[in-house]
Amino acid sequence: MLFFVLSCGILFLGNSSGAGAVQGQDRTGGPLSNGFCGNCHAAGAFNPTMTLELLQNGAVVNGYQAGENYTMRVTVNAEAGAQVYGFQAVALVGTDNVQAGSFTAVAGTQVTTLNDRDYIEHSQRSASNTFEIPWTAPSASAGEVKFYAASIAANNANGSGGDGAARLNDPLVLNDLTVNTRELPALATRLNAFPNPVVDQLNLQVEVEATSDAMVRIYNMLGQPVRQENIVLAPGTNNLSYNLGNLVAGQYTVEISNNTAASRTMVFKK
Repeated sequence: MLFFVLSCGILFLGNSSGAGAVQGQDRTGGPLSNGFCGNCHAAGAFNPTMTLELLQNGAVVNGYQAGENYTMRVTVNAEAGAQVYGFQAVALVGTDNVQAGSFTAVAGTQVTTLNDRDYIEHSQRSASNTFEIPWTAPSASAGEVKFYAASIAANNANGSGGDGAARLNDPLVLNDLTVNTRELPALATRLNAFPNPVVDQLNLQVEVEATSDAMVRIYNMLGQPVRQENIVLAPGTNNLSYNLGNLVAGQYTVEISNNTAASRTMVFKK
């Protein structure tokens, strides 16, 4: 289970250098934290709220594929009077909450290591209420990913008084879509998709040697499943069909798998 945690840094004696770097603390409000930004920025000013999204090629995604590059976008919304903003984040996976994936610092941010986990946080006060941070998914399939987050809206004074803090009420959950890139033995002796390119009706011929419970998934270019169906394959040739008329034009991956074997083919939608 991947925990991606976003938190405020401390506006500390006029120096907003991040809670990890200044205090050596996880202030995200996540499973490894002993609090969140509101511990210090406790005035409740500006009524801040926040959103956290993961994007790839400018589109919001709800899943990840191993080794792929994404952008984490955090937006801190606050009432009039807020002048600067801050954050901290960590990505965790599994029951032991170990680090998953990696962050790349951009201008105004830094990566701080705490207890063998890398946190991304601001390194200076930000006049912008939006942060976009590159994140690379784990190099291998890691299972469900969760993002925990917290943030601050501050008055730009030399201290933590008069500020407000927010965090996600529930984690953002990412599904593991890596199954369509795993190196698995072939399930089908023949997988044929036609017509290709397809306009509306896609036909599949799937030839297998033995009976198998399987899953048909059709993925878009972002690795998001747009069709999913449980099927039973019988020995010999199996004929399947799917209506893709409501899908946008582009490239899609058709995968038939049973978790121990998989076969894939590419189709193009006009």
